[in-house]
Amino acid sequence: MVRRPSVLAVTSEVPWPLNSGGHLRTFHLLRTLAQRFDVRLVVPTRGGDEAGRAALEDAGITLRLIPVPTRTRLSEAIKVGASAARREPYVMFARHRSRAVARALAAEASARRPDVFYLDHLDSLVYAGTVPDAPIVTDLHNVYSRLADRAGDEVPCRLRRIYLTREARLLARRELIAARKAHTIMAVSDDDAGYFSALGASRVVVVPNGVDCPAYAGASTARPGPPTILYVGALDWPPNATAARLLATEVLAAVRQRVPDARVTIVGKNPPPEVLALAQQEANVEVAGNVRDVVPYFRGAHVLAVPLEAGGGTRLKILEAFAAGLPVVSTPVGCEGIDGVHEVHLLVADRPQFADAIVRSLLDPAAAGERAGRAQRLAEECYDWSAVGRRAVDAVSCAVAGMSSMAGPLQELAVQTEMPIR
Repeated sequence: MVRRPSVLAVTSEVPWPLNSGGHLRTFHLLRTLAQRFDVRLVVPTRGGDEAGRAALEDAGITLRLIPVPTRTRLSEAIKVGASAARREPYVMFARHRSRAVARALAAEASARRPDVFYLDHLDSLVYAGTVPDAPIVTDLHNVYSRLADRAGDEVPCRLRRIYLTREARLLARRELIAARKAHTIMAVSDDDAGYFSALGASRVVVVPNGVDCPAYAGASTARPGPPTILYVGALDWPPNATAARLLATEVLAAVRQRVPDARVTIVGKNPPPEVLALAQQEANVEVAGNVRDVVPYFRGAHVLAVPLEAGGGTRLKILEAFAAGLPVVSTPVGCEGIDGVHEVHLLVADRPQFADAIVRSLLDPAAAGERAGRAQRLAEECYDWSAVGRRAVDAVSCAVAGMSSMAGPLQELAVQTEMPIR
């Protein structure tokens, strides 16, 4: 029997439950890769990941959970200080470094040499030196430096703004290293791919974010109840929380002047107190945190609102709305990387005109439904995970075949497993 090629993968947390864009992308791409390759995933755990283990193993992935200490203020302060000393970014990078994970990766590589070392997210680059003789495929869910820079623009605190601007510069340096180190970079959009190519990446493949179209199928175009504006996002990410507050206050107030019974539903994991307070302050706002299934919310709403001015990559929430036949109103930043066209698949509006676009969608459901129908067909043809996964399989297959030779490990990325890594 011919052995299937081996893919050794690492990511910063178990991609389960499927309640965030990062979890969705990681899970579905690894699940598809496991149909073609022997996929071993090394991931840190702080407990409570048995449901994730079962889901990943059911998907054909061999999972190795590595216990790591619970984060504390002291441990994170030490990491922040160590990152500053190394001139590394802490946000989205060094905070995930673990000696135990590095040792586990080295042990897995020793037990069976992988044909590909698969790094999920930029922070996994801290482990690049643990498997020096395998081509690296890096899945970069975002341009992380752009994400941090835009997040800095959104925060009111001057010190946090300065900090995030500095982090953005440090992340850009790591992206440069990632581009030059990897055999293949997987990017989520043409725009992101152009960025990494300009950094000198030898091979960049666009593997867009996707959606499980069958899971959202069957939604009725006649949506009962009061006009409901849906917002979906990981609410522990400050730009998402800021956008949710904007929608539930300024935007909703403007919409209700012309659609008096309009309401907002905010869905997302880990809502902070200021987001939870929105439902207490306004009777027409609902906050649903950490829900097990977002599909009913997409089926019950009348429009998805994406009033983001910060972030990167592509918004899976928009693809989910497309798959559910739900009309979408987004800012230009919110729909970056998606091939949807203004007036054809969705409405695109800057924040000053955002409420007007939502009103237009709510008051003309026939036109909104036509846009949503075209968007649904776009999702089925281009963004279903089955189609997206084939791109990832092709990208990894080319790395297995050794399409190009790459330089040896970069010393500044190597993880010395005998050194204490906090």
